[in-house]
Amino acid sequence: MADRQENIDAFYWAVGPCCAGCDWWGSINSSVGECTKSAPVAAGDRIAMLGMERASIDPGAGHILTTRNHRCGDFRDTFDWSSLPLPYRKRIGALTKEPHHAAR
Repeated sequence: MADRQENIDAFYWAVGPCCAGCDWWGSINSSVGECTKSAPVAAGDRIAMLGMERASIDPGAGHILTTRNHRCGDFRDTFDWSSLPLPYRKRIGALTKEPHHAAR
C-alpha cells in the first residue's frame, strides 16, 4: 500500500495544479493540509475552506486548511520531480515534465 506522500503525489500528477502539488501546502493527512502562503488566521477561519462552521476540537489559530484538490492563483511547484527515483515516478505517474492537466 502506498504511503501518504505517494498518495498525494499520485493525486497531483493525475489532476494537475492543485494544493496537493503546491510548494505552499503542507499535508495533515492525504486529503487535507494547510496553506503556508497565507498568514495565520483565527480558528474559525482556518476551517472555513473545508466547508465547516465549527469543529468538535478547537483547531486553534494557524494557516488556512484546504483540501488537496483546491486550486488557487498562488499555486507554485518548484520541486525537481526528476530527482526522485524512476520507480517512484512511474508509480505516481510523473514521467512527463508537468502533471497531466497542467494546461487547465
